[in-house]
Amino acid sequence: MLTTSGTPRQTAGRLRALRATGLLEAEGVHALDRLTKLAARMLAAPTALVSLVDEDRQRFASAYGLSGELAETREAPLSHSYCKHVVDDQSPLIVGDARLDARLHDSPAIADYDAIAYAGMPLRSPDGHVLGSFCVVDSVPRQWSLEDIALLHDLAESAESEVALRMARAEQAISSARLSAVLSATHDAYVSTDLGGDVLDWNTAAERMFGYRADEAVGRNIADLIIPERFRADHLAGMKRVRVTGDSQLSGQHLRVAALTSTGREFPAEMTLRVVAEPGGPVCHAFLHDITGRIVATSEMEQHRKKLDEEHAFLEAVLDSVDVGIAACDTEGRMTLLNRAARGVTGQPVTPGTTAAEWLSAFELHEPDGRTPIADMPLTRARAGEIVEGHHMVVKTPGSWRRFVTNGRPIETGDNRRLGAVVAFHDITEVHRAEELRRARHAVAQVLSDATNAMDAGIEAVAAITDSLGWSCGEYWQVTDDRKSIVRHSSHTTGDRDLSAFTGDTPLTFVLGEGLPGLVWARNREVWWDTGEMPTDMVDEGRATLHEVGIRVAVGVPVRSGRRTLGVLAFYTDQDLPFDSDTVQMLDAAAAHLGRFVERRWAEDMSIALAAARRNFDRIVAQMNDYVWTVEAAAEQEPRLIYASPNGAAVFGGPVSVSEPTTLADQVHPDDIGILAGFNRTLLAGEHAEMECRVVGLDGVTRWIWTRAAARFEGDRVLFDGLSTDVTERHELSDQRERLLDREREQVERLRELDRMKDELSALVIHELRNPVGVIKAYTEVLLESPALAGAERKHATVVDRTTRHLQGLVDDLLDLARLDAGHISIDPCPMAADAVLRDVLYSHHLSAAAKSQTLNVSIKPELEVLADAQRLRQALDNLVSNAVKYTPEGGTVSVTAEHDGNAVVITISDTGIGVPVEQYPHLFSRFFRASNAQKAGIKGTGLGLAVTKAIVDAHGGTLTARPASGGGTQFRLSLPAPDFAGPR
Repeated sequence: MLTTSGTPRQTAGRLRALRATGLLEAEGVHALDRLTKLAARMLAAPTALVSLVDEDRQRFASAYGLSGELAETREAPLSHSYCKHVVDDQSPLIVGDARLDARLHDSPAIADYDAIAYAGMPLRSPDGHVLGSFCVVDSVPRQWSLEDIALLHDLAESAESEVALRMARAEQAISSARLSAVLSATHDAYVSTDLGGDVLDWNTAAERMFGYRADEAVGRNIADLIIPERFRADHLAGMKRVRVTGDSQLSGQHLRVAALTSTGREFPAEMTLRVVAEPGGPVCHAFLHDITGRIVATSEMEQHRKKLDEEHAFLEAVLDSVDVGIAACDTEGRMTLLNRAARGVTGQPVTPGTTAAEWLSAFELHEPDGRTPIADMPLTRARAGEIVEGHHMVVKTPGSWRRFVTNGRPIETGDNRRLGAVVAFHDITEVHRAEELRRARHAVAQVLSDATNAMDAGIEAVAAITDSLGWSCGEYWQVTDDRKSIVRHSSHTTGDRDLSAFTGDTPLTFVLGEGLPGLVWARNREVWWDTGEMPTDMVDEGRATLHEVGIRVAVGVPVRSGRRTLGVLAFYTDQDLPFDSDTVQMLDAAAAHLGRFVERRWAEDMSIALAAARRNFDRIVAQMNDYVWTVEAAAEQEPRLIYASPNGAAVFGGPVSVSEPTTLADQVHPDDIGILAGFNRTLLAGEHAEMECRVVGLDGVTRWIWTRAAARFEGDRVLFDGLSTDVTERHELSDQRERLLDREREQVERLRELDRMKDELSALVIHELRNPVGVIKAYTEVLLESPALAGAERKHATVVDRTTRHLQGLVDDLLDLARLDAGHISIDPCPMAADAVLRDVLYSHHLSAAAKSQTLNVSIKPELEVLADAQRLRQALDNLVSNAVKYTPEGGTVSVTAEHDGNAVVITISDTGIGVPVEQYPHLFSRFFRASNAQKAGIKGTGLGLAVTKAIVDAHGGTLTARPASGGGTQFRLSLPAPDFAGPR
């Protein structure tokens, strides 16, 4: 089978194009035979071929110089094909000696066909598919010249022209046959005439429609065949005008005409006419369709429609006289009836053909909660056969909300045929609103009668109103004593949805004009806010999350004491409620009642809250490990301690109290007096201050104390509130850490010195070993070359020689690593062909792989030029290929690919060997490292080859990585920069 680099779709397209040429079955093509004969003569080659590569064979559309079975069959199996590589690569293939070529050296065509030298050019179809090759073959090695290749290219282009011509003829024949089949199968009559009116073509449908056979009609004038007598003069005049002007006003139009049959019957027809310029002159093409039945049916339907219109007008007059909204639809969902009351809901009538969905899109239908859209409309349910009774729904229009109770049922005939459905809806908006407001007022009155303090009254009133109205959230806000901000004191939700992102648990504080509470405070009156647009006098929305949770409308009313705003009742809903004056009046009344209640309870609540806050503060401070203090500073007086928490001993080493005061100024360490002075200056400037200083305690112990304080002004008094903490232990830990860091730095320096000395010793030993090893190797070679050495002595000398070579390789690898580390290795990069070096390396290991019955899969792209040192690159590639062969067991596979990847050349070497444990890959390029499974298998090695290879690749500015191969074993990926993109080294 042919293996191509294209997609399955591209391969299928290539095979379709190949078969479309007709050359696979052609016995001989004279034009191509002339070209192959010319190619053989001009290139002095014994054989020239036009080879087409099919799915499982190659077919010779033209051949010169073939003999024997090939001359008779004119085809060969793909196993013998060189041309399949031209198709695979979609590029020329030039081979001087196939026996030495990496891809062709094992081809059976070398022995069976004596195919030694080969030059082939791609043979492409007009749409770019490579169908095969135009090639010449020689039975002896040959060096193809540039002139030979250019001549072969020109002849291949000539062959492509013949292929394109054959494909065009085949396509034309197919198109003609297809058009003929379409015209024969169409139900419309097809008639073609010249500009004189003579019939040129007449299809089967025309025979049936007009009563003339095709052989009777063709050649006669169309006017005599099918055009009534009263229209013939106009027809002939029009044809004459087209002949004179060359332009037809009716071409491309859809016309209604009268036509005659062979029996003289006249009938109406629809005709589509097109005048087309053809090589023999303009031709008229017409399609005609008999519309007699359609006209009769249309007339009957018009009479029936008039009768239905009269009945529908009577029914509409009756239904428009009732106040209940009524709507009806047919079985397809199209609206058939909408009475006056129903039209009043949307303010617009329905047009003919309007569907129920289109009518309902003018407004929104929701369940009684006003939030949940109605999934199944009452009219839709009734159309499906359901009887709907007492369905409560909310209808939202841009200007209002209305509530309705809906009844619906299907419309069925006596024989159980369903004609559609009808619904009736009753408006209950005013009744429902009145009941909601009554419940809210009653709930507020009940709350205020039971409340014991102002705060509880506000919180419970908000909760009662929110629940009564069914809104999403209600909040109670109070203006602070300093009149600078407004603070939220409660947030109540109805619990039917998660509003935590909006309500939150953290306290909220707004300024004048911020958010809904701030805006109500600023205006000192009620606010009905559509959250889709921020009011111009609002400072900020306050909480942007109101949009995230779907809050549509926010309503707030002030709680006043006289004209002064004390707080705000704020309510939020995800319903798109229009402004409702009744709701606002109810909320104003509730806020007024609450304001009067708050005035009475305010003083009591504040007293209770203040006492509770003081107790809580004292209790919290008593539990702290830190020392909390307050000092008063008066002009021309010493600072006076007016508050000290119970745990002052943690700072001063003894008890501290207001009656027995001790301050930082009294106990500060003499060396830190300046720190304390700077701290005091910052405090006196009215800023927050912070310091760390030493304090000599009452017990004589010196402690490090961290202190933070701030100034506070109360009339003429200046107070300083502070917090002090013992941080002595942290200072001691910091000192210990610095001492440990100093010792660690000393150890690192000693290790670096030892490493440098080790490298120097290693280099010296390696250098000293090289000369003795070289001497031993030379003398061993002399002994082995001596004919007198035989028996055990020669065997012993051979062992010495093998061991000496191994030792010399180890010494060379160590020297290479030392030189690379020092930057002294000789790397002389120059532009070179990496593919040639790689092929040489693979050839040198071919016998080793064959000895282990291994399979070498090689795919090397041509012209892989890199900037590299040829000797060092060969050394690196040799290490990688030898490792792949070495660690792959018998019968395994070694795969090598080389190709361009962007601005680099990438060489990948994969094997199906023993692999490397995944956790050991990070150490694979380390010196002397050998994988644990290789050691267990007893495979010998020094662990230096990959380290040397990695150093060589790094010196070239490339990369070398390793990872597990997909089928087991290991994959190495070597990337080298191309000459134009190689950076400095």
